[in-house]
Amino acid sequence: MRLATVLVGPSEANDIATEAFLRAAVAAQHPDVERPRALLLRAVVNRAHDLRRSNERRWRRDLAAVGPAATSSPDSHVDVRRAVSNLSLQQRSVLYFVYWEDLTEAQTAELLGLSPGTVRRHLVRARDHLRKALS
Repeated sequence: MRLATVLVGPSEANDIATEAFLRAAVAAQHPDVERPRALLLRAVVNRAHDLRRSNERRWRRDLAAVGPAATSSPDSHVDVRRAVSNLSLQQRSVLYFVYWEDLTEAQTAELLGLSPGTVRRHLVRARDHLRKALS
């Protein structure tokens, strides 16, 4: 549930987690599944990707309609959430696994099906983006 919340926010997290759990439960019945937890986490990431793609056009249209209205907030928590929400889904996923789940870059790469170099690149870019957004 925590991963789903980080990836898609609290309003969509329950739906994502439920759908991912159901998909993972069905897939876990397959005899080749060695790591059910990794399967579940990957299902959450995949479902978050699906949701992100389906909402992308609507989100951009809504953002364009608002324009450059005052988006800064004195509340740093809101600023952090906004900065994190502006990261790509891959960057958020990498940040979550490295910082919240304490996985190594290699473990994160394996879980997400990426190369370790790609994980490092996402991590560096995410930190740079957050540093700039929050400075």
